[in-house]
Amino acid sequence: MNGAEPTIPEFLRTVALRTARGDDELARPLRRAPERWNPRRSAVLLLVAGEDLAEASLLLEERSHVMRSQPGQFALPGGRAEPEDPDDVATALREAREETGLDPDAVRVLGSFAPIAMPWRNYTVRPVVGWVPEAPALRAVDPAEVERVLWAPVSGPGSLTAPAVRRIGLIDGTETGPAFDLPGEAFVWGFTAMMVEALLEAMGAPVPAGAPPRVEVPELRRRAGL
Repeated sequence: MNGAEPTIPEFLRTVALRTARGDDELARPLRRAPERWNPRRSAVLLLVAGEDLAEASLLLEERSHVMRSQPGQFALPGGRAEPEDPDDVATALREAREETGLDPDAVRVLGSFAPIAMPWRNYTVRPVVGWVPEAPALRAVDPAEVERVLWAPVSGPGSLTAPAVRRIGLIDGTETGPAFDLPGEAFVWGFTAMMVEALLEAMGAPVPAGAPPRVEVPELRRRAGL
């Protein structure tokens, strides 16, 4: 950020401490990179906006419905590293700027979690955590990549912690992990939902008691692509 940086809000202090070195795991169920493997690098941005937990929101985006990979699914801003990127933080911020118009200089980078292995795609994903005091007005810069941008509230009705939106996703009866059935047909599941769930736990966000209902992932959100 330009000028004096605002103080990190209390609910993100633990996340900042955990991610300062970049070697902390995001969540045990998510796989770490195996030994003797040379995958392509990528990074995603977990961008939190707000001064306290009650007003906090998380940036998500709906992937374009014409993309070759995972069209129509909800994801975090991010993508593959480019040769000009000095590190994974730069990759996450560059991709977020290209996809949503986010100003990298407006983001307070808190740190990053250890890379997560995705052997089936031959790359690793490093989750980078950033914070902005207020949610900026963002947009889908390239409709061929992003259908829409969404700020998902952390607390309150229709939020990521509201019992009414929490789910366990199923694909043909097989569990895929946590899912969020957000307003506006924003069904978040799979890898993205696991990262969101782990971030909420790291922030100390209230987790609803009881087992969420098990539901099939909507067909619109489960397409593999062309």
